[in-house]
Amino acid sequence: MNKMRQDMSSSHCNWLTTWSQSQKGLGLFPINDNGHTVAYQIPIQNSGDRIRLSLGNYYGESAFEVAAITVSDKADRDFKQVTVGGERSFVLETNQTRKTDELEFAVTPGSKLYVRIYYPEQSEDKRAVSGSIFGLDPKRFESGDCSQDNTLSIDKTYVDEFVADPYAVKFSQEFDQFKQRYTLTIQGVDVRTKDAGHTIVAFGDSITEQNHWVGPLQEQIARTSNHRSSVVNAGISGNRLLKQIANLPRRAQYFGLSGVDRFEHDVFEVNTNVSTVIVSLGVNDIHQPGTDDFFSIDELPTFKEMVDGFEKLISIAHQHNSRIILATISPFIGYAKDAKNSEKELLRQALNEWIRHNSLIDDCYDFDNILADTETKSRLNEIYDSGDKLHPSATGGKALLHLIDSHELIA
Repeated sequence: MNKMRQDMSSSHCNWLTTWSQSQKGLGLFPINDNGHTVAYQIPIQNSGDRIRLSLGNYYGESAFEVAAITVSDKADRDFKQVTVGGERSFVLETNQTRKTDELEFAVTPGSKLYVRIYYPEQSEDKRAVSGSIFGLDPKRFESGDCSQDNTLSIDKTYVDEFVADPYAVKFSQEFDQFKQRYTLTIQGVDVRTKDAGHTIVAFGDSITEQNHWVGPLQEQIARTSNHRSSVVNAGISGNRLLKQIANLPRRAQYFGLSGVDRFEHDVFEVNTNVSTVIVSLGVNDIHQPGTDDFFSIDELPTFKEMVDGFEKLISIAHQHNSRIILATISPFIGYAKDAKNSEKELLRQALNEWIRHNSLIDDCYDFDNILADTETKSRLNEIYDSGDKLHPSATGGKALLHLIDSHELIA
C-alpha cells in the first residue's frame, strides 16, 4: 500500500460508503411529499455495526424541515429513530448536505436497509426537490407520520397539486401517466466496518448511471475485497463536464450541475474514505450542442476548455488524496441529428488521445477502444450497442470490466 492509501486508512478509521446516488434537480416534477412519509429500501454492500445517512437539499432553493427519519432491517416493523445533532426533527438548509448521527445498527452484504422519511406540512416551496429517478422502490404513505407504523397504507397519488411553481404546474398533466416516484433527500449510507476498506466512486453521465458497468464492478470488488470495499454510482444522465442546462433554475437542473461544479460535493462530501474515482464523462459536452433547443451549437467546447475541465477534476481528487482514473469517450454518431458531427468526432478523438497519454492521472480505462466499431471507429460496435447508438448494452458494460484490475483498485 502506498503512502496515500496509508494516510487515508488511518484518518478515516473503518468507515466507508456502502451506497450513494448523485442528486439532481427534480423541481420540474410535480411531487410534494410534505405531510407524508416516504419509504425506501437501500442495498448494502458491506458488513458493519454502525451506520449514518447522508441527507441532501443540494438543488433546493429553500430550506425545509424533516420531522422524522427511521431505519430498520425489516420492511414493516422494528424501526429505530435516526437523529441529526441529537434531534429527531431538523432543517436542511438551501444546497446543504448533512450527515446523521451515528446509530448502532448491524448490516450485512446483500441485505436491505429500510428507511422512512416524514416531511411535516409546510409550504410547497419548502419541499424536497433534490434526488434521483432511479431505484430504491420508493413508496409514499397516504398521510401523516408513519415512520414507526407497522400498517402500510400506500398513497396512489403520483401528481400533487401546485399553485406557485410554474415548472411543476406546467408538467403536472404530462407526468400523471408515469405513475412514478423518485428518491428524494437521502443520498448516501455510511457503514463502520470491522476491517479497513474504502469507497470507489464511479462518476459520470448516463453510461455510468445506467449501471451496466458499475453494477458488475460492484460484484467484482465485493469478491476481490471480501466485501471490505464498496463501489458507488455518481452518474447523472445527460450530465456534462462543463455546463448545466442554460436558463433553468437550480431546482430544475434534471441533468445535474456540471461535472466540474458537482465533483467535489458528489464524490468527497457525500461519500467517505474515497480511495479512487473513475471518471467517465464528456460525451454529452460533445454530442449535445445543436441537437435540441436546450443546447445551442455555440455550447460546443474547445479542446482546451475540455482539458481545463478534466484538469480541475484531477486537481480536486489529488487534493483529497484520492486516485483518479479517466475513461476515454465512447462514440455517439447516430444517436441524434447531425450537428457538426465531423468537427465533434475530431474533438472526441483528440480528447481520447490526450486521456490515453496523460501523465497527471493515475490510470486510463480505454472505454472507446472496447466499445467502438473496429472498422469505422466513430460508431458503437453493434455487439455492444443498446440500440440507440450511444449507450452500451449490458453486454457492453460487462466487456468494459476487462480493462479494470480489481486487485489494483483495492490496493
